[in-house]
Amino acid sequence: MGPGAALDQVMSALHCPVCAASLGRIGPQAPILGCAAGHRFDIARQGYVSLLSGRSTGRSSDTAEMIAARRAALATAPYRALRTAVAEAVAQVLRGSAAPLIVDAGCGTGDYLATCLDVYPDARGIGLDLSKYAARATATSHPRAGAVVADLWQPWPLADGCADVVLAVFAPRGFEEARRILLPGGLLVAVTPQADHLRELIEPMGMLGVAPGKRERLAAELGEVGFSTISTSSVQRRDEWGRDDLVNVVAMGPSAFHTDAARLRDRAEKLCDADATCAVTLAVDITVALS
Repeated sequence: MGPGAALDQVMSALHCPVCAASLGRIGPQAPILGCAAGHRFDIARQGYVSLLSGRSTGRSSDTAEMIAARRAALATAPYRALRTAVAEAVAQVLRGSAAPLIVDAGCGTGDYLATCLDVYPDARGIGLDLSKYAARATATSHPRAGAVVADLWQPWPLADGCADVVLAVFAPRGFEEARRILLPGGLLVAVTPQADHLRELIEPMGMLGVAPGKRERLAAELGEVGFSTISTSSVQRRDEWGRDDLVNVVAMGPSAFHTDAARLRDRAEKLCDADATCAVTLAVDITVALS
């Protein structure tokens, strides 16, 4: 199988970021996508394709170090439980669908999308992320996961009404675009932190805190673009985390732009007890909304 084989499974959903025309391979095996207007996009040897329009919004994207930290963090028990809860929520709303398409907007490592695809074996997936390192990771996360570099603050390079489910895991943005690409009756599954999420780490580890009223703001933002909330469930647990876990959870997110690894390790050392662990709260909402 050539590079980007998973993209072939979702090709009908991909659109040119320049002219919004449909895309296809230029030649059956060529690692190039193109539209009728002549716009061309190379498939990277790692299997992802960059569908950026060339108009930058100046947003920062995850670095290779951030993606490595996220992959390690998502392998821990608390985040495995969260991944399972997200996948179960998706499987419930997809029950009975034939070959559904799941779009993960802000896919990061692709682990949430891959877990969903594991739970629903007929599903196909597309991961969108501004980071090429995230796209590389997603392209290898699952054989049914296509990976696309895209700017979620601009029109998404996807067809109208192509998706059954859109995931927004700690990346709730572009709700107008999410609604555009969803089929009638399609569903958005959004994961957002509660006020207590990682509360033990916010000040000691120099993390950005969670603003109050996040659930209410999410509901209002969804309503503004025509979504109606169906349900909100929670995942709440408290676990003993090791020093590496503390470092990784900070290093995988936006707080990583404001510190360095040595400083994070020093803070983690001070925070841990004699057993080199620290009790940490994971508390998030999983919101399902109908388009």
